[in-house]
Amino acid sequence: MSNLQNPILSGISRRDVLRSGLIGGAGLALAASSGLSAFAQSTVPKRGGNLRVAFLGATPTETLDPHAGVVQQDFARALGLYEPLVEMQADASIKNALAESMEPNADATEWTIKLRSGVKFHDGKTLSAKDVAFTFQRIVNPKAPLSGAITLAPLDVDNMKVVDDLTLKIPMKVPFAVFPECICSAVYYAIVPEGFDPTKPVGTGPFKFQSFTPGQQSTFVRFDDYHGGGAYIDTLTITSFASDVAAFNALQSAQVDALAAAPLSLVRQVGAGGAIKALVSEPGQWTPFTMRVDQPPFDKPDVRKAFRLLVDRKQMIDIALSGYGEVGNDVFSRWDPFYDMSLQRTRDVDQAKFLLKKAGEENLAVELVTSDFANGVPQMAQVFARQARDAGVTVSVRQVTPDVFYGDQYKQWNFAQDFWLHFPYLPQIAECHLPGATFNETHWGNEQYIKMYNQAVGTTDPALRKEIVHALMKIDFEEGGYIIPSFNKMVDLLANNVEGLTQARTGYAMGHFGWKSVWLS
Repeated sequence: MSNLQNPILSGISRRDVLRSGLIGGAGLALAASSGLSAFAQSTVPKRGGNLRVAFLGATPTETLDPHAGVVQQDFARALGLYEPLVEMQADASIKNALAESMEPNADATEWTIKLRSGVKFHDGKTLSAKDVAFTFQRIVNPKAPLSGAITLAPLDVDNMKVVDDLTLKIPMKVPFAVFPECICSAVYYAIVPEGFDPTKPVGTGPFKFQSFTPGQQSTFVRFDDYHGGGAYIDTLTITSFASDVAAFNALQSAQVDALAAAPLSLVRQVGAGGAIKALVSEPGQWTPFTMRVDQPPFDKPDVRKAFRLLVDRKQMIDIALSGYGEVGNDVFSRWDPFYDMSLQRTRDVDQAKFLLKKAGEENLAVELVTSDFANGVPQMAQVFARQARDAGVTVSVRQVTPDVFYGDQYKQWNFAQDFWLHFPYLPQIAECHLPGATFNETHWGNEQYIKMYNQAVGTTDPALRKEIVHALMKIDFEEGGYIIPSFNKMVDLLANNVEGLTQARTGYAMGHFGWKSVWLS
């Protein structure tokens, strides 16, 4: 734990205390700042017990539908109940899950999926190719398309062919070379059985549904016939809290065993005695500023670039995230194998002023809409407003509640913020940059960009696809509607007997919701 200090001895500032992670001399067991090793814990897993996890942001719109999740609780439930064909790991790599293999033909216009044999749903039914076909048809249903529909637009779902119980052939309307990486999450792409009812959810995951009250609590029990060997804990209880103070008090009084994605302001309140430890993730979450490119003043590329140049990213991370982040350079998907690390942005107020003058937008005044939906977001808004003053830009920050932010006006805000978890680059474009995308909050619709995206997803040569991806990233960097100041770390606060979790770089809390590996000592 080099670079960590005891704040009692050093007398450092509150911000430095938060950054160090060693709060009040408690000696929290922190993971190293790089790599994906487990933090201090025992080595022999123990079976049994009820893991009680607190989440913030209670809302009555929480769901058990894996194809319609929005908040972290939804994702936490999805990764316990369901599984996709291929699965993103905690280190952001991808491996087969329910699929034994996924093979394209020569030009990626048809994919053959072979399923693992003997996989059972929670109701005892055996997984079959018909369930996979049903799942994709459910997601892309034109009468009620779900969140992953636009990503699966290349699939010709009307002409899928069930070859046998474990084999499905899927023709594509256009070449689709990146099909596996596009469906690598149980969030939006979980395989569900024919006739799936989200009010009585059945999946193949390590936990079975027991009870669910939206905005309050959900309970799941271990699925003993799970094909992957089964979880260690008997029960997983997820409780939603509207108040961070109430959630923290519940952790301190042993009413819950973990506080997922804890507010950084709570970390410093952990007292001496070692009853609570912290798991610090790799930087994976990103909380962008969103500029609507179809509305003034952000319909002018020079204004968007000027706003990106106004940001002192290191200062924003230090102040708003207490140092728990890595500088971002306005391009998402930090852990994609093709990520272009050569794209680096430094603050340049003089250049920002020049661009604003060139655009006819000197002394610009804008409103920035923010909400407390992720760590540091409102604070980032205030920091940006202060930094923008150096270029004569007046930013009025308006904070609304999360239910208002994500209500009827969501995607209509002219200048706002949002949060995302890690997803590979090309699938991320489908989620946020294609016309008609569920979360196209910047109203991005650059025709050349979309043409290049279609070329990239259809390119079977990885080297050529990498070239196209880098060209797309260059457009994001120079012209896009996002300002991405940082990739943020998660801090989960855990009771000392919570074991088996490792750092994750995906932005998902609790070690990428490591429900299969967690155990209670």
